[in-house]
Amino acid sequence: MNNLTWLKKVREVFGSSGLEYEDLYGLMEAAIIREKTNFPAFLYEASRGFGFCVGEGYFYCLDQDWDEPKEFDEVSFFLGEVETSSISVSDYISLMGMAADVYSNYAPDEKKGVLSSVERLKERYVNKLPISN
Repeated sequence: MNNLTWLKKVREVFGSSGLEYEDLYGLMEAAIIREKTNFPAFLYEASRGFGFCVGEGYFYCLDQDWDEPKEFDEVSFFLGEVETSSISVSDYISLMGMAADVYSNYAPDEKKGVLSSVERLKERYVNKLPISN
């Protein structure tokens, strides 16, 4: 999909969510604009536990990117060798779900695959969410 209007809408939706989203959005936007990936592929890889590297030193990590995947407890963003931020797994899942909903509205023919990836993402990390008392 060449029209990136949906990406601007994702930024609006993220902004109104109250969640920390800047690094995730920035990385997603850079990856898509630089044609390193498209959103369905970005989400599919996330559902398999892999983060994404836009370029050398600009990436984020999920469990399969860790030396010890069982120790994965937050989504970390990096610029160079420096961790710029991290967000909780539950916030990450929420943001990716919001992005998938927006994308699906702009690309209805890809809705089934995108929403399926969101479900796999949720299933993958449901046991990783902290238990609230």
